[in-house]
Amino acid sequence: MAVWSIDVGTARAVISSAASSVSALEEPLAGVQGAVEGIAAAMPSAQVQEALGALIENGVVPATTDVLERSTAALTGTSEAVSHYANSDLTMASTAASSASTVHLQSRRNPLQ
Repeated sequence: MAVWSIDVGTARAVISSAASSVSALEEPLAGVQGAVEGIAAAMPSAQVQEALGALIENGVVPATTDVLERSTAALTGTSEAVSHYANSDLTMASTAASSASTVHLQSRRNPLQ
């Protein structure tokens, strides 16, 4: 069994800081979509507009959604693990930590292929 030695206060401060950083990503990631939409609107070619629309729909939106969802899941699992540790439930802490470190990859079609 793993040996745990966690400074709960520091861990919670780091989690809170990381959560703030993730929240701060939402606006810039939405800006990426807006920028590509702006470029598409400025293009005289319908084919280029269509390709950029596909890029947004099949690339930008799913990728930015994944970033936010995975980051949130990792922070939630880590926070749960720290809480279980603080409550001296090391089995639950280990389970939550394992869950927080698992990345669920989704098959995505590359719109540029």
